[in-house]
Amino acid sequence: MNETILNSLSNIHSDVLNGTYYNNRDFARKILNYPAMMVPSVQESIIKTLINDMPEGVSMIDPFMGASNALTTGMRYGASVFGQDINPLSVLISQVKTSVYEYSLKNSFLELKGRINRSRSSKIDVSFKNIDKWFKKEVQVQLSQIRRAILREENLKFRKFFWVALAEAIRLNSNDRTSTFKMHIRTQEEIQKRKLNPIESFFKICERSVEDILNVRQELENKDLVINNSYKHTASVKWGDSKKSINSDDQFRLLITSPPYGDNQTTVTYGQFSYLPLQWIPIKEISDEISIDYLSVIQQIDTQSLGGNLPKDFKKIEEKMFNKSNSLKRFFDGFSIDERKKAKKVISFINDLDITLDNILPKMGENSYQAWTIGNRNVNNKVVQNDKILIELLESKGIDLFIDLERDILSKRMPGRNNFSNTMDKEKILIFKT
Repeated sequence: MNETILNSLSNIHSDVLNGTYYNNRDFARKILNYPAMMVPSVQESIIKTLINDMPEGVSMIDPFMGASNALTTGMRYGASVFGQDINPLSVLISQVKTSVYEYSLKNSFLELKGRINRSRSSKIDVSFKNIDKWFKKEVQVQLSQIRRAILREENLKFRKFFWVALAEAIRLNSNDRTSTFKMHIRTQEEIQKRKLNPIESFFKICERSVEDILNVRQELENKDLVINNSYKHTASVKWGDSKKSINSDDQFRLLITSPPYGDNQTTVTYGQFSYLPLQWIPIKEISDEISIDYLSVIQQIDTQSLGGNLPKDFKKIEEKMFNKSNSLKRFFDGFSIDERKKAKKVISFINDLDITLDNILPKMGENSYQAWTIGNRNVNNKVVQNDKILIELLESKGIDLFIDLERDILSKRMPGRNNFSNTMDKEKILIFKT
């Protein structure tokens, strides 16, 4: 049986792995332009192959769920899915994308649209540090009108959908540049020239997203996976810091995930990307479980994420990680004394990833699979071999590599470089079996 699966995985066409022909609206992928989203069609072929090797009742986990594309793909094949993420915006979008929406969402949108169009108040409902830097006054007024109208929607599930649409409208109508995930203010000249209409943007996003989210329902219905306006199996997403715990009591047969490739402050700043939208969305609308104050400091989410803080007992951590990964040691030894400050961030990140693995592995059942999509990166012109490091970390815990696949990154929304290093253009999909 292992030979059959190996052959099936090995024969996945490169166009499929590269996501060459995928539809960027499939799986409701476009309802929010979240950073570095996994391409569902890439995961689909792997999930389908692995699920075919398992008995019915497959359970799947993604401990770094991001925009939950892996979870929604698993649902398409009848898996019970669980995901968590430290970013509240990830939790919100995942709550929406893993829900089955009633067709009455269309009517709720029309009612919401009417409430917004009738609004005449110029009251601004949100206040935070430097709000006038990031939003024009007229934009603040329109965003407040949308916010008040959403709060008047009685159905919480529908409100969550509208909050996601608002988050995308905020991204497009703030004074932040959309070409980078870090918060960078546009020039004053550019800010003055831009003609913004958040309400019009919000309406367009909602119209497109209503169609996309109901298409997801139709896909599931076509596979007999919807009962009484709900997914036939379990779909659960939670806020959580995976390096502290996995917030589920279940055992899983399949892990499909793509962890960060380095600390968020020097790779993809998910927290900075999410900071402005989260100022407008009440925390109670997302989850009562969120325990970090992500509204007061722009870098808070990124600092709390993997590798966001250097450990105090660094020498002890360094020794532990070098014993587990020769690839990490070779990388660090290649730096001069003066260069090692940046290399310490890499060790801190790998240490946090190692701790997270210790939380994940007890949740994986017997004869389970893990598929990790991961990319190597450059730091000071030296390659951090994340793929080899992950293999070595799991080998140190008794988990051996089953097969590795490689894909070109053609459309994953990531910056070409940042002020720390060039970013990657290829990814490895490492599949392990326990």
